[in-house]
Amino acid sequence: MPVIRIFYDETLDVVMRANREGIQAKLEAMMREVLAADPAKCQVVMCAVMHATPKPVYVDFQFRANDHRTGDVVAKAMEHTAVAIAAATGTGIRIRAFDIDQAVLHALDVASGDVS
Repeated sequence: MPVIRIFYDETLDVVMRANREGIQAKLEAMMREVLAADPAKCQVVMCAVMHATPKPVYVDFQFRANDHRTGDVVAKAMEHTAVAIAAATGTGIRIRAFDIDQAVLHALDVASGDVS
């Protein structure tokens, strides 16, 4: 955590695929530098969708709530996210950010071969 999920109109698939490494690098840097996140826990997911409205890109951004991640810090993180994606796509973007109380967050990472 944090997790950034980018849903983009399928008409942008070629552009997003061509720019995915740059977008991911910028978003991972933002999570480390702005949100002070553990690099091993940062995740970026990009997914083409058949229909996106009212903007062709929708970003769902979730992170653990803590004292560092104030409204100003989250606003800065969203701005960095918008710049990284807009630079690649040139399209409109809708971003929603959600902080999650750590007391209600449960997580599991499973390495390949670890499931019985």
